[in-house]
Amino acid sequence: MTTTTRILKADPRNNVASRVRLTDLSEPIGPRFDSSAFEPLTLPTGLSPRCEPRADTRLESALAALQLAADRLHAQRDHWLDQSQHEAVRLGVAIAERLLRRTLDVQPESILDLIRSTLDWSVGEDRLRVRLHPVDAELVASATQPLDANREIEFLPDDSLARGDCVVETPSGQTDARLEVVLQRIADELLAE
Repeated sequence: MTTTTRILKADPRNNVASRVRLTDLSEPIGPRFDSSAFEPLTLPTGLSPRCEPRADTRLESALAALQLAADRLHAQRDHWLDQSQHEAVRLGVAIAERLLRRTLDVQPESILDLIRSTLDWSVGEDRLRVRLHPVDAELVASATQPLDANREIEFLPDDSLARGDCVVETPSGQTDARLEVVLQRIADELLAE
């Protein structure tokens, strides 16, 4: 059994465009596709003078909308970057605080290094009072070497302070070296840049 392909084609001999005839593709090509049966297709090559101003207006409007969208995206990106930076610094500070507290739990004598660093901030003062958590004050009192032999330092236990916290009092002022305060200063310095 042989099947032939058939297509619907407008009959050029019929003036009614809605009528079509079924054409058998197995027929020879010549009589079906005579070039005189087709009209040449012509398209306009440019815009009409009436369309140009409207096209320019639409293009300017579209460009303005795209610029506005791009500006908003840039502003949103900058906001997200700032927010991400703040979050990263806060996370880093929280991790540092946790590590410091863990180090103080495991190696309580490391408080001596923190106190030495705090004493370095009080340059030029010969008489100091240093308030510490009672356990830290006990560790300092039992230390074999003095923290600073060149100055007169009085270490006082203070129950209001947490382990690792230190407050240095001098005749000219006070240095707050509680861990949370020091870490907040570090975070502020990082975010100020």
